[in-house]
Amino acid sequence: MKTILKILLICVVIGCEEHIPQTQQISAIIDLTDADNIPPSAKDIVNYLDKSPPSDGLGISLRYVSETRYTPKFQFILQQSSVGWLSNEDVQRRKKKKLLQQFKDTLERHQTAQSPRSEIFRLVCNELTDLSKKDGKKKLLLFSDLKENSFFSVYHQNDVYQLLNQREKVVANFLTNVYLPEDLSGISLHIIYSPNLQEDKVFTAMINLYQSIFEKRGVTLYISNEKKVVL
Repeated sequence: MKTILKILLICVVIGCEEHIPQTQQISAIIDLTDADNIPPSAKDIVNYLDKSPPSDGLGISLRYVSETRYTPKFQFILQQSSVGWLSNEDVQRRKKKKLLQQFKDTLERHQTAQSPRSEIFRLVCNELTDLSKKDGKKKLLLFSDLKENSFFSVYHQNDVYQLLNQREKVVANFLTNVYLPEDLSGISLHIIYSPNLQEDKVFTAMINLYQSIFEKRGVTLYISNEKKVVL
């Protein structure tokens, strides 16, 4: 009998300690320069989280595209919890629920104004650089039409011509103006937008530009068709 109990106890301990806690990192950049688009809800963003054991940690960051490169950054951090006999899954679940509620409240409360200037690429690079320094699963969600209007502008005819016909020249221009690490492996970038017919050509060209710059550095790109319109 004692032998059976001992075996069961060993199995329980091993089972509890099989999982090594990790931290899931998810960043959201929301572009408000498209007057017809409304920003995503907290649920839209949280739906991109992977299911994970209660002991795992969670890091969420939130930034908005603005007319300057110094946009505020909101961060929400849940530390990893212990496993095995020291674990308390109920406490960790309550902490996670509270964290997600704080994120939702911040997203709904933060007042933002539309900007005539769009520092999209620089903001993406800054966030990718920050994520490259962290461990765990890493996702960057970009809710944007990609209409850059900074050192390069899709509203300038000459810039659009170069984008469509001289992409390597535009790539060099982007990399000259913004710092970007060579190794960004392990990060997925989700661009979430559905262009209309008039936008499609430039949007597709910007996607190709992002692929040229980011995929060679190890970033996995996903394009999601989603558009919310205010009627």
